[in-house]
Amino acid sequence: MKIGLQQIIISIVALLVAIIVVVFIYENPARLGEQPLIIRALVLSLAIIAALVAVYPLNPMFADRPGTYVGIVCIPALIPGFVFYMLLLPGKAGEGFEAEQLASSLISDRSSNGIIEVGFRYPIYTPTISVKNRELFTRHVNVFLRMIDSNGGDTLFRAVRLNVPGNSLSVESTVQGMLSENRRYLFNPLEIPPDRSLEGQVVFVISNLEDGTTFTDALVSAYQAQFEIRDPENGQLLLEFPLQHI
Repeated sequence: MKIGLQQIIISIVALLVAIIVVVFIYENPARLGEQPLIIRALVLSLAIIAALVAVYPLNPMFADRPGTYVGIVCIPALIPGFVFYMLLLPGKAGEGFEAEQLASSLISDRSSNGIIEVGFRYPIYTPTISVKNRELFTRHVNVFLRMIDSNGGDTLFRAVRLNVPGNSLSVESTVQGMLSENRRYLFNPLEIPPDRSLEGQVVFVISNLEDGTTFTDALVSAYQAQFEIRDPENGQLLLEFPLQHI
């Protein structure tokens, strides 16, 4: 098959479209996971069609027969994507979340290495956690830390937020500003794509310790300590899992 300039241009454009769509799918799983299943199937189909159009000139079997190529190759190639998104994916999707704590760490004046300036009043607890979204769509969740002492006293800490409301300089906004440039830290609300896990260090400002009591001491004396995953819209408890002591 003789390849003309027009066909070369069409193939190059189609190849670029395929690459752009594939990169978009890879780089934006959370954004794509917010879309209906039919939209996700169509996005994948666009990448497949563009790739097949790009390689059309390399297939001598369909020389000068683009209609036949579309009917025999392109249209059947769309079927697996729709079968996956519309039939297989809903069938294998679960409900809710899985979560676990992977490590514990504490930022204080002595351990800060310049991250928290000397004289900062509160310890910063930064446990490493992993949260998996088992559902079909992207979910946003908030992480909390609940500590119950031997007297039944209940304290609930919310992890530092990505966007702290108000213009005044608060402890939360100060900590968020100092740690946000490091990508290993996570801030409420967490955005988790469907059937994916998000791993990182959430940040808690421990602000209610009695004088002379360290956070480690408070954990040791706590009757119960656990993390809670909650819906940011209504506060509904979605999952709780135990805290592993430092």
